[in-house]
Amino acid sequence: MIPLARAPLRLILARCYRVPPERALVDYLEVTAIGGTGGTGCASTVELIRNRRKPDGASGGDGGDVVFRGASKWRDFSHVKGELCGQNGRPGMGSDMKGGKGSDLVVGVPVGSIIGCQVTQKPLVELASEGQEFRAAKGGRGGKGNSAISLSLPAGLERGKCREREPGEEGEVKDVYLEMKIIADIGLVGLPNAGKSSILNAISHARPKVAAYPFTTMRPHVGVVHYPEHYQVTMADIPGLVEGSSLGRGLGHSFLKHIERCKSLLYVVDMACEDHPAIETISILHKELEAFNPDLVDRIVGIIANKIDLLPGPEGVVDLARAFPNLSVAPVSAMQSRNISAVRTLIEPYKTLNVPDDGVSDVS
Repeated sequence: MIPLARAPLRLILARCYRVPPERALVDYLEVTAIGGTGGTGCASTVELIRNRRKPDGASGGDGGDVVFRGASKWRDFSHVKGELCGQNGRPGMGSDMKGGKGSDLVVGVPVGSIIGCQVTQKPLVELASEGQEFRAAKGGRGGKGNSAISLSLPAGLERGKCREREPGEEGEVKDVYLEMKIIADIGLVGLPNAGKSSILNAISHARPKVAAYPFTTMRPHVGVVHYPEHYQVTMADIPGLVEGSSLGRGLGHSFLKHIERCKSLLYVVDMACEDHPAIETISILHKELEAFNPDLVDRIVGIIANKIDLLPGPEGVVDLARAFPNLSVAPVSAMQSRNISAVRTLIEPYKTLNVPDDGVSDVS
């Protein structure tokens, strides 16, 4: 690598303004929490008078716990490792010096996270407030030293000759899952290649991958649509559904789980698709949502009619609006950024106040 001081200006600028890699939102994660092992007890004696000794080996310290703590600075679980271990306790020493306790491993997660058991698939706790904690795995107890063990022996020479000690206990091992209760105010729902990522690109600073083939998006991406006076709407690009998703076809159940974590939903339809006309597309999506969770249908607040630049006229959009009179229709061309303001107007009623704290606005 060329040293920075001797590098051409174009290389220096390239390093300074390098675009960070794309990062998808992780709203569900399975982890193993392992408490630290307790420290080993010490076997030590000290001479009091001639031929008389006293045990002075101390017990080991307890192992550290694995603790989850709710913190608003985190947006998802992308920073959490798959295996979380508390620190082991320190061994005991002579002169009755007890071993130190292992440090707890404290893992920050978004406020509103649900922690559950992988075995039973039942939730254990919801971290609903800032700073709320849950101990997922406790550390093992430190082993007793010969000083503590000798107290259970009869007084006399036997107690003074005690050289026994205990190893520390192993910590708990718990398999848990982390799940975000809410990932966005608005979720974009559509068939593969409907243009959901392009819409998120056009309306926010998020940069999900955009390509001309289905299932470009395999994990949700979240962008933030900003409004005056610190108001905003978070919008999620949900991986595309297919017919039969509610029955588990493809990764249907996984994708529908992402949809459940959005407060409101927008249908995104490809107006130029010949295989699935717009009205038929809405019927497919409606059927899949209703089959998976009937409550999801009540969250639909509108339709984004995408790729209007490929239509010969406005008739298709008009027919779509007539077929679904209870839903507002926003005709747009995401690739050309045409009429994106109609989407901003459509989602504005769902904006919330957000006072900036750490400068992080988008997770992409």
